Amino acid sequence: MSRARAFVSITVAIGLAAVALLGVAAASAGAPQKPPVKVTVNDFYFAPTSVTIRKGGSVKWVWSSYNTYPHDVHLKKGPANLKRKGSYSTKTSAVAGAHFQKTFETTGTYKYICTIHPDEMRMTITVKR
Repeated sequence: MSRARAFVSITVAIGLAAVALLGVAAASAGAPQKPPVKVTVNDFYFAPTSVTIRKGGSVKWVWSSYNTYPHDVHLKKGPANLKRKGSYSTKTSAVAGAHFQKTFETTGTYKYICTIHPDEMRMTITVKR
């Protein structure tokens, strides 16, 4: 075999190996994650008030720039088998654009409130398989 043919053969073999490795890396990365569902924290209400996502999905609460009062996002009730309930709540904020994002790995129903305005600010997140 000539040196030129040997060089081409080796180059093609290296290229095919690189493509194979990229394919394995892409397959192991899994399907791309969906962007989080956005919930706006407004004066006296969450929008939307009801969200349904699949297990592994995320919700991102964003404080509105029109707020004149501080608010928080507090898990009032979650699935019975939920661990670390405190990690599902925020501190109080009045900062426009502040945000809190949570990924939900436990299926079930999550009831949220603003502890400052619990009668007005309520929402439900349903996590399905």
